[in-house]
Amino acid sequence: MPSINMIASRRADKLRRENNLRNTVYAIIAEIGVVVLVLSFLSIRLAAITAHISELDGQIVKLQPTVTQIQKLQTETARLMPKVLTLDGAKKDTLFWYNNIFAVANSLPAKTWLTAMSSAIPPAGTTPVPGSGAGTDPTLNVTGIATSHAAVGDTMLRMNQQPGLDHVDLAFDQAQKLGKIDTVAFQMTIHLKPEAGPPVMGGTDVKKS
Repeated sequence: MPSINMIASRRADKLRRENNLRNTVYAIIAEIGVVVLVLSFLSIRLAAITAHISELDGQIVKLQPTVTQIQKLQTETARLMPKVLTLDGAKKDTLFWYNNIFAVANSLPAKTWLTAMSSAIPPAGTTPVPGSGAGTDPTLNVTGIATSHAAVGDTMLRMNQQPGLDHVDLAFDQAQKLGKIDTVAFQMTIHLKPEAGPPVMGGTDVKKS
């Protein structure tokens, strides 16, 4: 009777070991399956990334001529920038003097003429001050003739009303004869309102008859 119990106990122990072994094998198989799934996912992901990198490499190769052209244009732009700034400054200066000379010409009443005009700018290193009488603003010096002192005064009044002109100083007006005609010779200093920095042009003489 005791031997029968020992056989049953051994059989139960053997069955338990077989179940444990079976469970271990199932667990290992499950872990292997999970690892295979993870590796498959990573492989698919890696393949997708590799394909995307290849696509980007192709785009880079395709765009390289454009990038090279852009770099050349940037280099050329940097090389030309000083000239562009110089031309832009010259344009502003030209428009500055053109607008002011036009304002002066537009201020002349009938039978009043300018015979000479010269421009002057402040010395280098000084800041133009509109309305200054100390030579720190750009000026136009003009001489001309009119038919009367009243015409000279009317000329100054009109110039003082121009937006771009600051004020006018009369140097002299003197009666004189041109042949048998009574005229008045005058000389004025027209102070201008500087805009974006002092103009770089100056010292030019303009004759007007």
